[in-house]
This record gives sequence, C-alpha cells and structure tokens, in this order.
Amino acid sequence: MIRIRELRKEKNLSQKDLATQFHVAQNTISGWEKGMRDPDTDTVAALAAFFDVSTDYLLGNTDIRKPASRPTVDDDDIKFALFGTTDIDDATLEDIKAYARFKREQYNNR
Repeated sequence: MIRIRELRKEKNLSQKDLATQFHVAQNTISGWEKGMRDPDTDTVAALAAFFDVSTDYLLGNTDIRKPASRPTVDDDDIKFALFGTTDIDDATLEDIKAYARFKREQYNNR
C-alpha cells in the first residue's frame, strides 16, 4: 500500500492524524505504508473514499486516480434515442422501460 503515504502527505496529515481518523494505532498506518501489513477490504474502501481515489489506484493497480464516471442517461435522452424527439408522453416511456426490464430479466435468465 505504497500510495497511502503519498496520499497522506498530499493532505498534510501525519501518520497519527490518519490513525485517529481510522481508529487504528499509528504503527498500523506505518505497517500499511511499509507494506508490512494490509488493511482489510472495508478499510481499503474507506481509505479510497477518504482520499477520493479508486481502490485500484490506492492498491497500485493503476495510475489513474479515479476513472471518469459513466455519463447519466435521463428520460429525454431515452426518448430522443428511440424516437428522435423528446415529445413522447410519459405513459409510453414507462411502457418502454417496463419492456426493457422484462427483456433484461429474460436475457439474464437464459
């Protein structure tokens, strides 16, 4: 967990500060940073959230701090993609969504 030290220093935190934040002993933080100990899975996730990086970045599996988030799709996007306009009534859209859920379940149960 080499990156814990790097990220801790970026936030100007001492090992003691980070230990207090995560309710562990300072020597636990030292062990993580030196690679002598590994935090449990829940702590890895909490550390990643705390430092606002992905767990893969924290673990050294990638150099990308945080992958780009997936774009969101709203109802108007669905309407336009299917019909070329957003001027579709809500009942029709709900029917389409219900059919899509049905087909997804059918596909997953193959």
